[in-house]
Amino acid sequence: MLTALVAGLFAGGVGRAAEPVAAESIQIGMLQGMFRDTQPAMVQALSKPLRDMIRKQTGLTGEVEICADAATLAEKMTAKRLHLGVYHGFEFAWVRAANPDLVPLVITIPPARKLQACVVVHRDCKAAGVADLKDEVVLIPRGTKAHCLLYLDSVRAGLPATTAKPQAKSTLTSEEALDAVINGDSAAALLDASAILGYKNLQPGAFQHLRVLVESPTFPPTVLAYTKGTLSDATVAKVRTLLTGASQNAAGKPLLMMWNVKGFEEIPADYEECLTRIAKEFPAPAAGGARTVGRTKPE
Repeated sequence: MLTALVAGLFAGGVGRAAEPVAAESIQIGMLQGMFRDTQPAMVQALSKPLRDMIRKQTGLTGEVEICADAATLAEKMTAKRLHLGVYHGFEFAWVRAANPDLVPLVITIPPARKLQACVVVHRDCKAAGVADLKDEVVLIPRGTKAHCLLYLDSVRAGLPATTAKPQAKSTLTSEEALDAVINGDSAAALLDASAILGYKNLQPGAFQHLRVLVESPTFPPTVLAYTKGTLSDATVAKVRTLLTGASQNAAGKPLLMMWNVKGFEEIPADYEECLTRIAKEFPAPAAGGARTVGRTKPE
């Protein structure tokens, strides 16, 4: 739902930015993969309250362009056809080296304050790793995040196609997927650590029947970046202040809760280090970032 949130802050609608744009408007690029379970019409509906608030407070307007992948988004930003771009943290790590004019502005605050993918099995499962899930299916709940899909792709690399095979069309919620593992309807499920923590808090008894088979390193949070030189320092500061204060705003609080985002915060001191680390552990594709994450379930 991050896409809806940022669209709500700035966008007048989902459109296309075909030419270089004037400084008094802010054109935003977002990745198609962030719309996995959100229809554009829903994005429009959820965006109106914050969009109106931002217009009243700052006068800033703009449109949103949906880009197929991180490399395309970075190219459009470098060409100054887009001012701002929303990237998954790992995708920003992929494109930043080739696009030094991209500058991180703020990051999101995930529900559990970290992004970590986990493959969960029943506590009685004998598997010691993903390679042991021969001829088994891994449930991918509705709304599974891109970093989870990337991690599963990584740990399955080189394994037979029938080993830990993702169930690409699952409509289950995270809770239902974990229930399925407990009930023996599926051998494993792929979830973010925050979803597992939520299940543990809500279903502590049932949670005792689960165990984490493998877990990823911590991924850098989603980032809102801008193109150096396309916005004035004053506008950059204004946007940063508005975003980082969204959780304290009467209109912002319910929307942040609805979209399962705690808020935005300034770039931490170790963010560059996190980007460098994740790019080494999960290298960019040879094409420079134009990778479809989680091909088993296109976003």
